[in-house]
Amino acid sequence: MRFAVLFAALVGPAAVSAADAIAFLPAETDAVLVVRTRDVAGSELFKKVGTDVLRNFLKANRQAADALTASGLDPLADFERITLGLDLSKTNPPKPFALLEGKFDTAKVSAAIADYMTKNPGKVSAITVAGKSAYKVPGGKAEETMFTAILDDTKMVISPTEKDIEAAFAVAAGTRKSAISKELAALLTSNTSTAPIYLRAWVKGKLKDVNAPNEKLKSQVQSIEWLSAAIRVTNDVAVELQAGTTDAAAAKQMGDLLTGLLGLARFQVVAAAQDQPELTPFAELLRSVKVAPAAKTLTVTGSVKGSSIDAAVNPPPTPPKKK
Repeated sequence: MRFAVLFAALVGPAAVSAADAIAFLPAETDAVLVVRTRDVAGSELFKKVGTDVLRNFLKANRQAADALTASGLDPLADFERITLGLDLSKTNPPKPFALLEGKFDTAKVSAAIADYMTKNPGKVSAITVAGKSAYKVPGGKAEETMFTAILDDTKMVISPTEKDIEAAFAVAAGTRKSAISKELAALLTSNTSTAPIYLRAWVKGKLKDVNAPNEKLKSQVQSIEWLSAAIRVTNDVAVELQAGTTDAAAAKQMGDLLTGLLGLARFQVVAAAQDQPELTPFAELLRSVKVAPAAKTLTVTGSVKGSSIDAAVNPPPTPPKKK
């Protein structure tokens, strides 16, 4: 719960387009999450309540964490943008492809990795991919293995397959073009965002096995073709979710169903927040939620005050019980 509260505290203006990262994404990519780390780290709210949350988020996968640790690079200080590509058919556990962009000294990074390998035998090993230096980060099982490479002094990649490392080298050399679906590519380039963190996903035909409270909602969920999400913060946190459906009728029906479910959730969470103060931001978010279908798109918006997040993450000390 605390992680979710912290993760919502992201902020910052952004001007960098993700278009130049599209070519690096594996062909199987269905969803893309972009985190503008410099903007996030510069947020006053983030500094107060979430300094460690992004680090923990980026290190959720142990092999990716080992790759970052070995590089000696700080995800908040050395990278400006992190682009994660996810194959929605392989989410248990999720193993996203990561492109990390910033500015660093490749010689120092290589030296740091060499030193790490010496001090931590077996955690990272040097390999050659397409005639270039890369690294293998083994897991407990063969399928957990990850690969990483420094492409140049502005880009590092972490991937679940050696094939995608080879493709990334080709993109960096200008010999490979984008391989993702034309639908996702169009969504990424046409549905742009200035938010410091945002998600774009082409999910048509991918939600057949999704869990839903009832069959009617499940049927409506399966009509979704694409999803987007964005989180912004000034002094407060604002969230916007959008779903593109097959037609206007589907968007309206889904909006009606979602409104009813949110009403029920609002009642339950507001009641629970009376005994669990850490739920206060979620209760506030649910109270503010607005559901608005327009043509084939359903838009859901909500907001949380920064003071509520701060109070939930840093609660006042409990006074000692009177004897």
